[in-house]
Amino acid sequence: MTLRLDDAPYASPFQFCPRCGAAGLDRPGPKMVQCPRCDFSLFFNVAAAVAALIIHDDGLLVTRRRYDPAAGTLDLPGGFVDPGETAREALQREIYEELSLEVTRADFFCSLPNRYPYGGIEYRTLDLAFVCRVKDISTLKPGDDVAGCRWIPVQHLQPGEFGLQSIKKLVVRYRDRVAG
Repeated sequence: MTLRLDDAPYASPFQFCPRCGAAGLDRPGPKMVQCPRCDFSLFFNVAAAVAALIIHDDGLLVTRRRYDPAAGTLDLPGGFVDPGETAREALQREIYEELSLEVTRADFFCSLPNRYPYGGIEYRTLDLAFVCRVKDISTLKPGDDVAGCRWIPVQHLQPGEFGLQSIKKLVVRYRDRVAG
């Protein structure tokens, strides 16, 4: 069972206050728990993630997910923004970790909400998409959590092959924009 953080029993895994250890946390709002003893509040806010639309000639670079969620499906390179990073810094780091590519240009394209199931909890994210250019595609080498990658002509993109809902929507939006 996947626990969705926006559903009524969203905080059921949290039985004790992380500050004082008291049981019986209150749920005063749809995205928080609060300790009645020490007044500690824990908020379930959206996590920021980045996705790269790396273009070269008439193709888009797509990856294959090595791990769940959606292992084996197509994806766009990217990942979560770390504390202290800007979205562009996260984008550059993720692209280098996943593909050994150096981003030379990143233009904001759009943002989309997403649900990211992991470890039995469905997290909410905000995916920030960028259209990117890279320095040298000859250094392309799948790594980190990427099982493989390939270039696909934009007109041949099949959104149904992508495993995450926000990425499917992003691919459709990009394909439609390019097809004009």
